[in-house]
Amino acid sequence: MFKNDLYKKNLKTIFVIFSFFFFFGAVLFQRKLIATKKTNSIKVYWFIPDGLRADRDQFNIFQWAQNGELPNLKRMMANGSFGYSRPVFPGHTPTNFATLLTGVYPDKHGIADGSMRTFGYPLKMISKGGFSSFAKLVEPIWVELENENYLVSLQSVPGSTPPEIFKGNVIKGRWGSWGAEIPSIVIQATNDLDKVYKNVGNNRRVFLVGPELTKYVSLTPGPTLSKMPASYFNIKHSRIEFWGRVFNFESLDTSNDGLENYDKVSISFGDKKIMLNKDQWSNWISADLSYELKNDYQLNSPKKTNIENSLSAINLSTQIKFKLIDLEADGRFRIRLLVNSLNEYLTEPPELSDVMTHQLGPMIDFVDNYPPQLVYHQKDKATFIEEANESWRWHENVVGFLMKNLHSDFVIHSVYNPNQMLTSRWWLPFIDREGNKYDSINEQQRKELWLEVKNMYKKVDDILGKILENSDENTYIVFSSDHGAIPLNKEVRLNNLFASKGWLKFNFNQTTQSFEVNWKETKVIYLQMNNIYINPKGLEGIYQPASGKDYNQLRNDVIKELIKLKDPQNGKKVLAYYWPREEADKVKLPKDRVGDLVISNAQGYNWAEDLNEDLLIFSTSLKGGYKQALVPGDVEGLLTPFVIMGPGIKQNFKLNEIINHVDQYATLAKITKIKHPTKPVLDGKILESIFYSF
Repeated sequence: MFKNDLYKKNLKTIFVIFSFFFFFGAVLFQRKLIATKKTNSIKVYWFIPDGLRADRDQFNIFQWAQNGELPNLKRMMANGSFGYSRPVFPGHTPTNFATLLTGVYPDKHGIADGSMRTFGYPLKMISKGGFSSFAKLVEPIWVELENENYLVSLQSVPGSTPPEIFKGNVIKGRWGSWGAEIPSIVIQATNDLDKVYKNVGNNRRVFLVGPELTKYVSLTPGPTLSKMPASYFNIKHSRIEFWGRVFNFESLDTSNDGLENYDKVSISFGDKKIMLNKDQWSNWISADLSYELKNDYQLNSPKKTNIENSLSAINLSTQIKFKLIDLEADGRFRIRLLVNSLNEYLTEPPELSDVMTHQLGPMIDFVDNYPPQLVYHQKDKATFIEEANESWRWHENVVGFLMKNLHSDFVIHSVYNPNQMLTSRWWLPFIDREGNKYDSINEQQRKELWLEVKNMYKKVDDILGKILENSDENTYIVFSSDHGAIPLNKEVRLNNLFASKGWLKFNFNQTTQSFEVNWKETKVIYLQMNNIYINPKGLEGIYQPASGKDYNQLRNDVIKELIKLKDPQNGKKVLAYYWPREEADKVKLPKDRVGDLVISNAQGYNWAEDLNEDLLIFSTSLKGGYKQALVPGDVEGLLTPFVIMGPGIKQNFKLNEIINHVDQYATLAKITKIKHPTKPVLDGKILESIFYSF
């Protein structure tokens, strides 16, 4: 009887799986038929790892390839054309991805930043999200490709969501305010919550205004909540609410050594219970979370009522895993909680998420987040590398799925890990000669750090190898990036400067556990990456540009303060350039999406929005690298690679001049024969020198 029941159960399981994949295959086949056959048979795979520095000095990846360290890049160079590409100001991800993917500069495509303020909205609100497809003023390349009947697949591409294509596939567009995007977090037990919140501020939130990336908890002694091994000292409890589910944590001392020496943490939620030792990862565990579709989870944005939010909540079946990063003798812990980056609300078509999770495993799209969280504890570095390696494995394995399973004609694939490594605390300041920590370590230590960084480049090379492996004679492979990164030596907290001058007023909100601006009494504020907003009458309410004698006087006073601002330790000026809004076209930025002043920082210094009671302007940072608000033409470390191979492309051909990012679109438009927009006219030029004939 038992065998018969098991047989029936197995038959049912097989039937369900077969039906699911039959349905999914039919959907893909239907989507493929919608994209009618093109007049040519070319395919393109455009791989754009985020933040991959490639300069002619310290990060000479083409020389590394020739030396045999990057064999797949070497093969691409031998069979194609290669050189360097220059980003646009202000040098960071949303602006440069939009430039690469539209072929025009920011003054035309409209993406001036990741978080933009615009006329007609309060400054405390982010009125335009630069990672959203809605924010672009020009159609991107995938719309043009689909119009020409290419079947396009977009993997982890900033600016690709909400989806703008309907025949192809969109998978986990980053930060586009689309779908149910749940970030991975850190849970940190501490004895002083108030102090931590004031020190960390909004650096614990996604892009400073989104959901929490680190949840701080206090420990409470008490009895065990579940059946666990005996604890020889009081069990210490803590809990968090995470996307509609309560997670309980218990610190246990099972050592029986006569000392308070907590050595395990139990984690329970629902009917799930796990036990972790220090440095241990759990397996992936199924979890049901809740996501309110009408809640943007952003600070200072207009909100629906609690009833509307609760009615919009959906149950999200996903997978999570934990790592006990550290556990102190007194029971305080640091835990990493990872969430599968895929769910049915983050892929188009929705059924892609289940199929990809089944075939490729839960997705870790990228390591850590922005602002970085794996920088506060010495053991965070090992966790960073482990998490990154799992992300690299997934992105390497997805290549064949995108090319073969989805029958894609044109793939655009990004991965954020290079940016995360080169801007994290642990590497760039010690290995780049311009880093302020370069002389703090010896040559052997620096060699070990270089090995870790080059291993990251090897992971990029492994993905190139997978692309080559899945390509045929009609495939073009393009390899580029949005920007490089240079060492961050000090942050410059301009809002502390403005507060010290009496131009900015703020207070600490105990409810939100963060510093908040008093907009009514604030006349000057620094926001985003490179913008200062000014109004002598105050900045409360709907923002419109000010004018008049008082405005001009205050703006001039701000400029004078910025010009004379120097690093107190070495006397270096930290302002590189400034442009009044009316001169924003000089750096090709849209005048209606920037501040009253657009500013650029000197190399090694970075502007920061942070407010602190001590009003210190210069501070060290736990971020180790950056690219924001630097003028790319001045900075070698912001250069990126450009490599292309395929039919008609010159082999082993090195470009003599540094190209501009806009040239990449123009060149691909020629290859794919897409009818790119005539209004506005493309800013890029076709790289005619790379073609044998066409």
